[in-house]
Amino acid sequence: MLKDIMKTKFLYIAALVMAVVFSACENNTPYDTQSPDDAPLILRPYNESGTGSFTYNLANPDTPLYDSVTVTPSKYTTVNWYIDGTLVFTGEKIEQTFLAGSYELLIEAVTQAGKRTERKGSVTVQPYSTDPHSAAPAAGRHCVPGNPATLDGSNLTKVDKVLLTSDFAGKQIVHTIVPDAGATDAQMTITLPETPDGLYYVRFLDAEGKMYGAEDINVHNVAVVLAGYESFVPGSEWTITGVKLENVASVQVDETVITALTVTATSVTFTAPAAEVGEHTISIKNADGSSVYFITADGLVETVTTIVSAETTLWEGPVALDWDANLVNITADQMAEVPVGSTILVYFEIPEAEYHNMRITTPWWGDDLVAQFDVTPATPNPFTFTYDDRCKGIVDMVGSWSVVGFGETINKVTYK
Repeated sequence: MLKDIMKTKFLYIAALVMAVVFSACENNTPYDTQSPDDAPLILRPYNESGTGSFTYNLANPDTPLYDSVTVTPSKYTTVNWYIDGTLVFTGEKIEQTFLAGSYELLIEAVTQAGKRTERKGSVTVQPYSTDPHSAAPAAGRHCVPGNPATLDGSNLTKVDKVLLTSDFAGKQIVHTIVPDAGATDAQMTITLPETPDGLYYVRFLDAEGKMYGAEDINVHNVAVVLAGYESFVPGSEWTITGVKLENVASVQVDETVITALTVTATSVTFTAPAAEVGEHTISIKNADGSSVYFITADGLVETVTTIVSAETTLWEGPVALDWDANLVNITADQMAEVPVGSTILVYFEIPEAEYHNMRITTPWWGDDLVAQFDVTPATPNPFTFTYDDRCKGIVDMVGSWSVVGFGETINKVTYK
Protein backbone atom coordinates (compact mmCIF):
# COMPACT_ATOMS: atom_id res chain seq x y z
CA MET A 1 0.00 0.00 0.00
CA LEU A 2 2.72 2.43 1.00
CA LYS A 3 4.63 1.47 -2.13
CA ASP A 4 1.62 2.34 -4.34
CA ILE A 5 1.15 5.71 -2.59
CA MET A 6 4.83 6.61 -3.11
CA LYS A 7 4.62 5.60 -6.77
CA THR A 8 1.55 7.80 -7.30
CA LYS A 9 3.27 10.81 -5.64
CA PHE A 10 6.34 10.30 -7.80
CA LEU A 11 4.29 10.26 -11.01
CA TYR A 12 2.39 13.37 -9.88
CA ILE A 13 5.60 15.29 -9.13
CA ALA A 14 7.13 14.17 -12.42
CA ALA A 15 4.07 15.41 -14.29
CA LEU A 16 4.32 18.79 -12.57
CA VAL A 17 8.01 19.08 -13.48
CA MET A 18 7.33 18.22 -17.12
CA ALA A 19 4.47 20.75 -17.22
CA VAL A 20 6.78 23.45 -15.91
CA VAL A 21 9.46 22.49 -18.43
CA PHE A 22 7.07 22.54 -21.38
CA SER A 23 5.52 25.80 -20.19
CA ALA A 24 8.96 27.39 -19.97
CA CYS A 25 9.83 26.16 -23.44
CA GLU A 26 6.58 27.51 -24.86
CA ASN A 27 7.11 30.95 -23.36
CA ASN A 28 10.78 31.14 -24.36
CA THR A 29 10.78 29.73 -27.87
CA PRO A 30 13.83 31.20 -29.63
CA TYR A 31 13.05 34.08 -32.00
CA ASP A 32 9.43 34.33 -30.92
CA THR A 33 7.25 36.28 -28.51
CA GLN A 34 3.56 36.05 -27.82
CA SER A 35 2.64 39.68 -27.13
CA PRO A 36 0.54 41.51 -29.74
CA ASP A 37 2.11 44.76 -28.57
CA ASP A 38 5.68 43.75 -29.43
CA ALA A 39 7.44 45.56 -32.26
CA PRO A 40 7.84 43.24 -35.27
CA LEU A 41 11.23 41.87 -36.28
CA ILE A 42 12.35 40.02 -39.41
CA LEU A 43 14.71 37.57 -37.74
CA ARG A 44 15.94 35.14 -40.29
CA PRO A 45 16.00 35.29 -44.07
CA TYR A 46 16.10 31.98 -45.84
CA ASN A 47 16.46 30.97 -49.45
CA GLU A 48 17.47 27.91 -51.40
CA SER A 49 21.01 29.17 -51.97
CA GLY A 50 21.51 29.63 -48.25
CA THR A 51 22.97 33.11 -48.75
CA GLY A 52 20.39 34.86 -46.62
CA SER A 53 20.30 37.71 -49.15
CA PHE A 54 17.30 39.65 -50.39
CA THR A 55 19.03 40.37 -53.72
CA TYR A 56 17.97 37.91 -56.39
CA ASN A 57 19.19 37.23 -59.95
CA LEU A 58 16.72 34.89 -61.61
CA ALA A 59 17.90 32.93 -64.66
CA ASN A 60 14.78 33.48 -66.79
CA PRO A 61 11.12 34.55 -66.56
CA ASP A 62 10.09 30.98 -65.65
CA THR A 63 12.38 30.86 -62.60
CA PRO A 64 10.32 31.88 -59.56
CA LEU A 65 11.35 34.20 -56.79
CA TYR A 66 11.40 31.69 -53.94
CA ASP A 67 12.17 32.72 -50.38
CA SER A 68 10.76 32.85 -46.87
CA VAL A 69 11.28 34.86 -43.69
CA THR A 70 10.97 34.24 -39.95
CA VAL A 71 9.19 37.01 -38.08
CA THR A 72 8.18 37.79 -34.51
CA PRO A 73 5.66 38.01 -32.95
CA SER A 74 4.66 35.30 -35.40
CA LYS A 75 1.08 34.90 -34.15
CA TYR A 76 0.31 38.57 -34.63
CA THR A 77 2.40 39.56 -37.70
CA THR A 78 1.57 39.62 -41.40
CA VAL A 79 4.32 39.54 -44.04
CA ASN A 80 3.76 41.52 -47.27
CA TRP A 81 5.98 41.32 -50.37
CA TYR A 82 6.07 44.39 -52.65
CA ILE A 83 7.60 44.67 -56.14
CA ASP A 84 8.17 48.30 -57.21
CA GLY A 85 5.66 49.38 -54.58
CA THR A 86 2.93 46.92 -55.64
CA LEU A 87 1.77 44.26 -53.20
CA VAL A 88 2.31 40.91 -54.95
CA PHE A 89 2.10 38.39 -52.11
CA THR A 90 1.10 38.08 -48.46
CA GLY A 91 2.65 35.33 -46.35
CA GLU A 92 5.97 34.20 -44.96
CA LYS A 93 6.95 32.23 -48.08
CA ILE A 94 6.81 33.50 -51.66
CA GLU A 95 7.08 31.60 -54.95
CA GLN A 96 6.32 33.84 -57.94
CA THR A 97 7.60 34.55 -61.45
CA PHE A 98 8.05 37.91 -63.20
CA LEU A 99 8.78 39.23 -66.68
CA ALA A 100 12.41 39.99 -67.53
CA GLY A 101 13.61 43.21 -65.94
CA SER A 102 14.95 44.84 -62.77
CA TYR A 103 12.66 45.43 -59.82
CA GLU A 104 12.84 46.85 -56.31
CA LEU A 105 11.77 44.43 -53.58
CA LEU A 106 10.37 45.42 -50.19
CA ILE A 107 9.40 42.89 -47.50
CA GLU A 108 7.13 44.33 -44.82
CA ALA A 109 6.28 42.80 -41.45
CA VAL A 110 3.27 44.49 -39.85
CA THR A 111 1.51 43.56 -36.61
CA GLN A 112 -2.18 43.64 -35.74
CA ALA A 113 -1.38 46.75 -33.69
CA GLY A 114 -0.05 48.48 -36.82
CA LYS A 115 3.64 48.34 -35.91
CA ARG A 116 5.89 47.58 -38.86
CA THR A 117 9.43 46.95 -40.06
CA GLU A 118 10.85 46.21 -43.50
CA ARG A 119 13.72 44.78 -45.48
CA LYS A 120 14.71 46.05 -48.93
CA GLY A 121 16.29 44.18 -51.82
CA SER A 122 16.10 43.75 -55.57
CA VAL A 123 15.01 41.21 -58.16
CA THR A 124 16.64 40.95 -61.59
CA VAL A 125 15.09 38.56 -64.11
CA GLN A 126 17.20 37.62 -67.13
CA PRO A 127 15.51 37.06 -70.52
CA TYR A 128 15.91 33.90 -72.54
CA SER A 129 18.56 34.33 -75.24
CA THR A 130 15.92 34.19 -77.99
CA ASP A 131 13.52 36.67 -76.34
CA PRO A 132 13.14 40.22 -77.63
CA HIS A 133 14.59 42.38 -74.90
CA SER A 134 15.81 45.89 -74.17
CA ALA A 135 17.73 46.32 -70.94
CA ALA A 136 18.39 50.07 -70.65
CA PRO A 137 17.57 51.11 -67.08
CA ALA A 138 15.08 53.85 -66.35
CA ALA A 139 17.87 56.33 -65.67
CA GLY A 140 18.97 55.93 -69.28
CA ARG A 141 15.59 56.44 -70.94
CA HIS A 142 14.10 59.91 -71.05
CA CYS A 143 11.59 60.56 -73.81
CA VAL A 144 9.40 63.38 -75.07
CA PRO A 145 5.93 62.78 -76.57
CA GLY A 146 5.97 63.31 -80.33
CA ASN A 147 9.72 62.67 -80.58
CA PRO A 148 11.37 59.40 -81.63
CA ALA A 149 12.89 57.30 -78.84
CA THR A 150 15.53 54.68 -79.63
CA LEU A 151 15.66 51.38 -77.77
CA ASP A 152 18.73 49.15 -77.96
CA GLY A 153 18.45 45.45 -77.29
CA SER A 154 18.38 42.02 -78.85
CA ASN A 155 15.97 40.09 -81.11
CA LEU A 156 14.00 43.31 -81.62
CA THR A 157 12.73 42.33 -85.08
CA LYS A 158 10.41 39.93 -83.23
CA VAL A 159 8.59 42.88 -81.65
CA ASP A 160 5.16 43.48 -83.17
CA LYS A 161 3.96 46.10 -80.70
CA VAL A 162 5.39 48.09 -77.78
CA LEU A 163 3.22 48.63 -74.71
CA LEU A 164 3.58 51.41 -72.18
CA THR A 165 1.99 50.17 -68.97
CA SER A 166 1.50 51.59 -65.50
CA ASP A 167 2.05 48.20 -63.83
CA PHE A 168 4.94 45.77 -64.14
CA ALA A 169 2.63 42.87 -65.08
CA GLY A 170 1.53 44.73 -68.24
CA LYS A 171 -2.21 44.66 -67.45
CA GLN A 172 -2.84 48.42 -67.21
CA ILE A 173 -1.94 49.50 -70.76
CA VAL A 174 -1.46 53.23 -71.33
CA HIS A 175 -0.40 53.04 -75.00
CA THR A 176 0.03 50.39 -77.67
CA ILE A 177 2.71 51.61 -80.10
CA VAL A 178 3.71 50.16 -83.45
CA PRO A 179 7.52 50.44 -83.87
CA ASP A 180 8.82 52.79 -86.55
CA ALA A 181 10.02 51.18 -89.76
CA GLY A 182 13.62 50.02 -90.07
CA ALA A 183 14.06 48.07 -86.84
CA THR A 184 17.01 45.71 -86.55
CA ASP A 185 17.66 42.97 -84.02
CA ALA A 186 19.83 45.40 -82.05
CA GLN A 187 17.86 48.64 -82.31
CA MET A 188 14.35 49.97 -82.80
CA THR A 189 12.67 53.36 -82.69
CA ILE A 190 9.25 54.28 -81.34
CA THR A 191 7.43 57.62 -81.39
CA LEU A 192 5.51 58.35 -78.20
CA PRO A 193 1.97 59.73 -78.50
CA GLU A 194 0.74 62.34 -76.06
CA THR A 195 1.54 60.91 -72.63
CA PRO A 196 1.43 62.40 -69.12
CA ASP A 197 4.73 62.82 -67.28
CA GLY A 198 5.80 59.76 -65.37
CA LEU A 199 7.62 56.45 -65.25
CA TYR A 200 6.14 53.66 -67.37
CA TYR A 201 7.01 50.02 -67.86
CA VAL A 202 7.95 49.00 -71.40
CA ARG A 203 6.55 45.67 -72.55
CA PHE A 204 7.01 43.97 -75.93
CA LEU A 205 4.43 41.87 -77.77
CA ASP A 206 5.41 39.45 -80.54
CA ALA A 207 3.16 38.50 -83.45
CA GLU A 208 1.55 35.74 -81.36
CA GLY A 209 0.74 38.16 -78.55
CA LYS A 210 3.32 36.86 -76.05
CA MET A 211 4.56 39.56 -73.66
CA TYR A 212 8.20 40.26 -72.74
CA GLY A 213 9.76 42.59 -70.18
CA ALA A 214 11.82 45.57 -71.40
CA GLU A 215 12.50 47.73 -68.30
CA ASP A 216 11.15 51.30 -67.91
CA ILE A 217 10.88 54.65 -69.64
CA ASN A 218 10.59 58.22 -68.28
CA VAL A 219 8.23 60.56 -70.13
CA HIS A 220 8.68 64.35 -69.89
CA ASN A 221 6.37 67.09 -71.15
CA VAL A 222 8.45 69.81 -69.50
CA ALA A 223 12.06 70.84 -70.00
CA VAL A 224 14.30 68.61 -67.88
CA VAL A 225 18.05 68.61 -67.23
CA LEU A 226 19.60 65.14 -67.12
CA ALA A 227 23.35 65.66 -66.75
CA GLY A 228 26.26 68.07 -66.89
CA TYR A 229 25.17 70.44 -64.14
CA GLU A 230 26.97 68.79 -61.23
CA SER A 231 30.26 70.72 -61.56
CA PHE A 232 31.96 73.33 -63.74
CA VAL A 233 35.28 75.01 -64.39
CA PRO A 234 35.09 78.85 -64.31
CA GLY A 235 35.81 80.43 -67.69
CA SER A 236 35.49 77.14 -69.62
CA GLU A 237 32.78 75.98 -71.99
CA TRP A 238 29.96 74.35 -70.01
CA THR A 239 27.41 72.02 -71.60
CA ILE A 240 24.28 70.85 -69.80
CA THR A 241 22.17 68.11 -71.39
CA GLY A 242 18.51 67.17 -71.12
CA VAL A 243 15.22 67.10 -73.05
CA LYS A 244 12.98 69.90 -74.38
CA LEU A 245 15.74 72.46 -73.88
CA GLU A 246 15.17 74.31 -77.15
CA ASN A 247 13.36 77.20 -75.42
CA VAL A 248 15.97 77.87 -72.72
CA ALA A 249 16.72 81.61 -72.44
CA SER A 250 18.88 81.99 -69.33
CA VAL A 251 21.05 80.15 -66.84
CA GLN A 252 21.58 81.60 -63.36
CA VAL A 253 24.57 80.65 -61.20
CA ASP A 254 24.20 82.26 -57.78
CA GLU A 255 23.42 85.90 -58.69
CA THR A 256 24.94 85.76 -62.20
CA VAL A 257 22.42 85.47 -65.04
CA ILE A 258 23.83 84.15 -68.34
CA THR A 259 21.94 84.75 -71.59
CA ALA A 260 24.68 84.13 -74.16
CA LEU A 261 23.74 80.52 -74.84
CA THR A 262 23.93 77.95 -77.63
CA VAL A 263 20.73 75.97 -77.33
CA THR A 264 19.43 72.74 -78.91
CA ALA A 265 16.60 70.41 -77.95
CA THR A 266 19.02 68.32 -75.88
CA SER A 267 21.76 70.72 -74.73
CA VAL A 268 22.61 74.20 -73.45
CA THR A 269 26.19 75.42 -73.90
CA PHE A 270 27.71 78.61 -72.48
CA THR A 271 30.84 80.01 -70.84
CA ALA A 272 30.94 79.21 -67.15
CA PRO A 273 31.07 82.35 -64.94
CA ALA A 274 33.87 83.27 -62.57
CA ALA A 275 33.35 81.58 -59.22
CA GLU A 276 35.27 80.47 -56.18
CA VAL A 277 36.04 76.82 -55.47
CA GLY A 278 33.10 75.34 -53.58
CA GLU A 279 29.33 74.94 -53.87
CA HIS A 280 27.05 77.22 -55.90
CA THR A 281 23.38 77.17 -56.93
CA ILE A 282 22.12 76.90 -60.49
CA SER A 283 18.69 77.37 -62.07
CA ILE A 284 17.53 77.59 -65.69
CA LYS A 285 14.61 79.47 -67.24
CA ASN A 286 12.76 79.17 -70.54
CA ALA A 287 11.91 82.20 -72.66
CA ASP A 288 8.37 82.29 -71.21
CA GLY A 289 9.77 82.45 -67.68
CA SER A 290 8.94 78.85 -66.79
CA SER A 291 11.51 76.76 -64.95
CA VAL A 292 13.62 73.96 -66.35
CA TYR A 293 13.64 71.09 -63.89
CA PHE A 294 16.56 69.00 -62.65
CA ILE A 295 16.21 65.28 -62.02
CA THR A 296 17.42 64.45 -58.51
CA ALA A 297 16.93 61.68 -55.96
CA ASP A 298 14.20 63.89 -54.44
CA GLY A 299 12.36 64.20 -57.75
CA LEU A 300 12.15 67.21 -60.08
CA VAL A 301 13.46 70.44 -58.54
CA GLU A 302 14.01 73.96 -59.90
CA THR A 303 17.34 74.72 -58.18
CA VAL A 304 20.30 72.45 -57.47
CA THR A 305 23.83 72.69 -56.13
CA THR A 306 26.78 72.69 -58.49
CA ILE A 307 30.46 72.55 -57.56
CA VAL A 308 33.55 74.40 -58.71
CA SER A 309 36.56 72.15 -58.40
CA ALA A 310 40.20 73.01 -58.85
CA GLU A 311 40.32 71.36 -62.29
CA THR A 312 42.25 72.61 -65.29
CA THR A 313 41.05 71.72 -68.77
CA LEU A 314 43.49 69.80 -70.99
CA TRP A 315 41.17 69.02 -73.92
CA GLU A 316 37.59 69.79 -74.92
CA GLY A 317 35.24 68.10 -77.37
CA PRO A 318 32.79 66.66 -77.76
CA VAL A 319 33.89 63.88 -80.06
CA ALA A 320 32.41 60.41 -80.60
CA LEU A 321 35.05 57.69 -80.36
CA ASP A 322 35.28 55.29 -83.27
CA TRP A 323 38.63 53.52 -82.80
CA ASP A 324 40.55 56.54 -84.13
CA ALA A 325 43.63 57.24 -81.99
CA ASN A 326 43.87 60.92 -82.97
CA LEU A 327 40.36 62.05 -82.05
CA VAL A 328 41.35 62.80 -78.44
CA ASN A 329 45.09 63.53 -78.38
CA ILE A 330 46.94 65.47 -75.66
CA THR A 331 50.57 66.36 -76.26
CA ALA A 332 53.55 66.16 -73.92
CA ASP A 333 53.82 69.99 -74.11
CA GLN A 334 50.26 70.26 -72.74
CA MET A 335 51.15 67.80 -69.99
CA ALA A 336 54.32 69.67 -69.00
CA GLU A 337 52.41 71.73 -66.42
CA VAL A 338 50.61 68.73 -64.95
CA PRO A 339 52.29 67.69 -61.68
CA VAL A 340 53.07 64.04 -61.14
CA GLY A 341 50.41 62.67 -58.78
CA SER A 342 47.62 64.73 -60.32
CA THR A 343 44.23 63.17 -61.02
CA ILE A 344 43.23 63.07 -64.71
CA LEU A 345 39.46 63.23 -65.31
CA VAL A 346 37.85 62.02 -68.56
CA TYR A 347 34.25 63.24 -68.96
CA PHE A 348 32.07 61.23 -71.32
CA GLU A 349 28.53 60.40 -72.40
CA ILE A 350 27.13 57.02 -73.43
CA PRO A 351 24.88 57.46 -76.47
CA GLU A 352 23.02 54.60 -78.10
CA ALA A 353 25.43 51.94 -79.43
CA GLU A 354 25.86 48.19 -79.47
CA TYR A 355 28.79 48.31 -77.08
CA HIS A 356 31.12 50.82 -75.42
CA ASN A 357 34.85 50.50 -74.88
CA MET A 358 37.63 52.86 -73.84
CA ARG A 359 41.42 52.70 -73.88
CA ILE A 360 43.78 55.37 -72.55
CA THR A 361 47.02 54.88 -74.39
CA THR A 362 49.63 56.46 -76.67
CA PRO A 363 48.88 57.13 -80.35
CA TRP A 364 48.68 54.16 -82.67
CA TRP A 365 48.41 51.57 -79.91
CA GLY A 366 51.62 52.21 -77.98
CA ASP A 367 52.00 51.67 -74.24
CA ASP A 368 48.81 51.98 -72.19
CA LEU A 369 48.42 54.56 -69.45
CA VAL A 370 45.20 52.74 -68.49
CA ALA A 371 44.30 49.30 -69.84
CA GLN A 372 41.40 48.87 -72.24
CA PHE A 373 38.02 48.37 -70.53
CA ASP A 374 34.31 48.20 -71.28
CA VAL A 375 32.24 51.28 -70.44
CA THR A 376 28.89 50.64 -68.76
CA PRO A 377 26.32 52.80 -66.94
CA ALA A 378 28.16 51.82 -63.74
CA THR A 379 31.50 53.23 -64.94
CA PRO A 380 32.35 56.36 -62.88
CA ASN A 381 31.85 59.56 -64.87
CA PRO A 382 34.22 61.28 -65.03
CA PHE A 383 36.58 58.34 -65.31
CA THR A 384 39.72 59.14 -63.32
CA PHE A 385 43.28 57.88 -63.10
CA THR A 386 46.49 59.06 -61.45
CA TYR A 387 49.19 60.70 -63.59
CA ASP A 388 52.13 58.96 -61.94
CA ASP A 389 55.82 58.66 -62.87
CA ARG A 390 55.12 55.71 -65.16
CA CYS A 391 52.51 57.65 -67.13
CA LYS A 392 54.74 60.74 -67.37
CA GLY A 393 57.63 58.63 -68.64
CA ILE A 394 55.49 57.13 -71.39
CA VAL A 395 54.08 60.50 -72.48
CA ASP A 396 57.50 62.19 -72.50
CA MET A 397 58.98 59.35 -74.57
CA VAL A 398 56.15 59.11 -77.13
CA GLY A 399 55.16 62.77 -77.18
CA SER A 400 51.44 62.51 -76.37
CA TRP A 401 48.62 60.33 -75.10
CA SER A 402 45.14 59.55 -76.43
CA VAL A 403 41.69 58.36 -75.48
CA VAL A 404 40.48 55.80 -78.00
CA GLY A 405 37.61 53.35 -78.15
CA PHE A 406 34.10 53.00 -79.48
CA GLY A 407 30.54 53.86 -78.50
CA GLU A 408 30.97 56.85 -76.18
CA THR A 409 31.37 60.59 -76.63
CA ILE A 410 34.28 62.28 -74.85
CA ASN A 411 33.32 65.79 -73.70
CA LYS A 412 36.50 66.99 -71.99
CA VAL A 413 39.67 65.94 -70.18
CA THR A 414 40.85 67.84 -67.09
CA TYR A 415 43.30 67.46 -64.22
CA LYS A 416 43.32 68.48 -60.58
